[in-house]
Amino acid sequence: MFSPHYVITNKILSSLIELEKAALVVELAPLQADWEVKLKLECLSRRAYSVLHYLGFSLDANDVAKIIKDDPGRDDKPAQVALRVGVVAKEKDVQKAINWLNASRLVSQTAYLTSKFKQEIFGEKDLTSLNSLLGERIVNSAVLGGYRVKTSLEYPEVKSPPSVEVRYQMEDLYSWFKGASKMEIHPVIKAGVMMFEIMRIRPFEEDNLTSALFFLGLVMASDGYGMKELWSPEEDLLKNRPRLTEIFSITVEGDDLTGWLEFLTKMLSDAAEKTRVKIMNLVGDRPIFKSEGGKVISLSERQITIMEEMTIQGEMTIKEIRGILPMVSDDTILRDLKDLILKKLLRKKGKTKGAVYILGKVKGFK
Repeated sequence: MFSPHYVITNKILSSLIELEKAALVVELAPLQADWEVKLKLECLSRRAYSVLHYLGFSLDANDVAKIIKDDPGRDDKPAQVALRVGVVAKEKDVQKAINWLNASRLVSQTAYLTSKFKQEIFGEKDLTSLNSLLGERIVNSAVLGGYRVKTSLEYPEVKSPPSVEVRYQMEDLYSWFKGASKMEIHPVIKAGVMMFEIMRIRPFEEDNLTSALFFLGLVMASDGYGMKELWSPEEDLLKNRPRLTEIFSITVEGDDLTGWLEFLTKMLSDAAEKTRVKIMNLVGDRPIFKSEGGKVISLSERQITIMEEMTIQGEMTIKEIRGILPMVSDDTILRDLKDLILKKLLRKKGKTKGAVYILGKVKGFK
């Protein structure tokens, strides 16, 4: 029976805490509907490009964005889509982008139904459906969504299980997945274990990594970590191929998922933090802080950045504030801080270089 080996380290705990804080801000931020639609579209495009680029497809970021914005259906032919959006590329590359979008739709629909109607937990059928969508019109239809019957060529530096063992190992994995409750294992840890094992077993002829990424997203979104589809975790996970391959290989050899989970949760928390910052910058056009008396206070984007971090840290030095505004001069930062003090959102404790800025009579987010 499959039973993953790992230790919940301080690094993992810290990353999970940061991820949850960012997810909460994203959930509560008063983002306008038109901006939310625009940001979702941008994230879809970046996610698709990061995966396709990692896999070696030739579409550039602009081409991928055009295809995603066109929102083609499953019946659309790649040549028609390319002509419609003005993309010059191989049909296989365009089809791959269409397939990625179709798989993304399936994840969104399944996560919505699972979380809203408390459906039975998903598993083998959902993973095989994802793999089938990813290979449409590219992989031989006879093997779409079916377990492989030969040695996988993905990650050749790491030996995959023989094809005869694939079904048995996947059955063990699904059994563990269905039996592990939220009270026993954090949803993100559970998702991370599933992603690693799908990559290790490589159950399909093609698209094992992409299938694993989508299943990771499905588990997280179904348990409340979908970030409103406003983030692009694939960018952080795939940006350093040598590092990803190294962590994956070491984990396979050592049969201990601790290092993998430290890496994965850090990448996810980094991606979530970027989304939090971007969203708060967008809502920065509107006042989001209130005075002690409840009066809304209008702030600049720089001041919002300072106040966001301050609400998390509680107090900061000028050096720490400079760290979150690296492209801003000291004089500008000091002017912003002086204004925040005048508005009673911050207080200064101490003098000269040793001064510490702490929260004033701030009411909180709007």
